[in-house]
Amino acid sequence: RDVFIARPIQTRPWALLLLLLLPQMLVQAFRVNGLLTYSATAQARSARNILSTTQRLTGFNSRKPSPLRLSSGPSASSPTSFQQVESLRNDYFALRHGQSEANVAGVIAADPSVACFKYGLSPAGQLQAEQAGQDVVQTFQAGSQKYQGLILLSSDLLRAKQTAQAVERAALKANLTLHQNQVILQEWLRERGFGEWDGTSDDNYHKVWQDDAQDPNHTNHGVESVNSVIRRLEVGLLEWDAQFENHMVVCVAHGDVLQMLQTGLQKMNGSLHRTLPHLETATLRPLPLASNEDA
Repeated sequence: RDVFIARPIQTRPWALLLLLLLPQMLVQAFRVNGLLTYSATAQARSARNILSTTQRLTGFNSRKPSPLRLSSGPSASSPTSFQQVESLRNDYFALRHGQSEANVAGVIAADPSVACFKYGLSPAGQLQAEQAGQDVVQTFQAGSQKYQGLILLSSDLLRAKQTAQAVERAALKANLTLHQNQVILQEWLRERGFGEWDGTSDDNYHKVWQDDAQDPNHTNHGVESVNSVIRRLEVGLLEWDAQFENHMVVCVAHGDVLQMLQTGLQKMNGSLHRTLPHLETATLRPLPLASNEDA
């Protein structure tokens, strides 16, 4: 009778190896593409959120200064324009930096990649900054019954930062309640971008201002337009106003920027910013908000 002889199944070595490794490969793929990817994404998102919050509230940025970056801004329900508000929750003051080395040299110094490290205060400017610190202390003490504390915001350009640090020292010496016990650097307070005029004679300011008077949206020679500056100032200031109340807030910055901040708060056309009284170095000036009826 017939005899059935079982023969071994012939398989290719690579196919057998694939069958043995396939389960491990699937597990590993799941771990990498699933769990590990999710974990890395979650950690990265968390790190970005923490960094964004830290930079927004403290102005800290460990990287080399770069062109202006606005913070995330107020929530969608918060006003984003001075035209939308009738009152502010805090008292705001402009403080222009003391005399700088750029003032002495007669040059325009607005580029953050340069001005964050060069063109600090002159010896006379340092004395002016120390006096400005006393002015801030006296103003705070005069309104101490209504102020819960002092918030000191500053452009990160060197001349403004050094001025703000002088105010910080005066405030701490006088035992004022200073928010975070330090200056808080804010990129939205940086000097206006002057494009092709940067690094040239400060006589060229007048050429820019003539163009401003004709069109507050102009960007001739690569300058930052008046309305663009006012816009970033609105976003920055209103974000702080949404978080605090009954504070004295000092904004240490630059001539053009502070003129435009006042113009915006007065709800004036941006082309008129040079019609306001010129803000001298190391001068403290109140920044009231105009009502819509007065605007």
